Amino acid sequence: MSHALQIDMKPATAGVGPSPRTALWAGGVGVIVAILLGVTLRALGNGPLAIDSWWHDLMAAGRTNVGVALGFGFQFIGNVIPMIIVGIVLTGGYLLRRRPWSAVTVASAMLGAELVAAILKSAIARPRPLDSLSDVGHTSYPSGHTTIAAAVMVVMALLIRRWWLWIAGACWVVAIGWSRTYIEAHWLTDVVGGAILGASAALLAWGVWYTIAYAVQRRRQVAGATGDPTRR
Repeated sequence: MSHALQIDMKPATAGVGPSPRTALWAGGVGVIVAILLGVTLRALGNGPLAIDSWWHDLMAAGRTNVGVALGFGFQFIGNVIPMIIVGIVLTGGYLLRRRPWSAVTVASAMLGAELVAAILKSAIARPRPLDSLSDVGHTSYPSGHTTIAAAVMVVMALLIRRWWLWIAGACWVVAIGWSRTYIEAHWLTDVVGGAILGASAALLAWGVWYTIAYAVQRRRQVAGATGDPTRR
């Protein structure tokens, strides 16, 4: 049986993507960066930074009815219930295809990203822009929509390992981030922090579960080679 089938995840050397070690390092650093950004914002008074104000004014100046409709469309797609459905479909799909390692990777990435984002929202308690057109949520950092969008797209790119999915994922995350600032639901630093957090959660989830799956496979190979049934 091939390496990929034994752990039901594509080899880390296949397609386009980081190695498990690189994913673990990048994911860990990314989570720390997202947390430190939130702590810094709170320490500075939780108000908008200069770049936040500049981007906020730019979005307001270019606002159109079509753009606002798109912004609310992205808000609906990336909201809690639709994303729960996406998570269930993806996880269930992998389970039906007998790919439990992939299923637990998707679930861990999404749940981990949402959990850390919820903790940061409560701890940082950054107010949303006063002229926000959205009434979804009360705290601003990090953007939950951007966080979960990045988590889903990065974990799928890591599992499928195709260059086009990395590009499509990046475009989707940028679109979600743009929409959140276009309807003034978030400051720019909120969506940047969310993107970093979501991508990092996906990298950590994939790196952890791939490493565990590979170790389990190696143990089974050794047990099979030695004929020791107690190690199977």
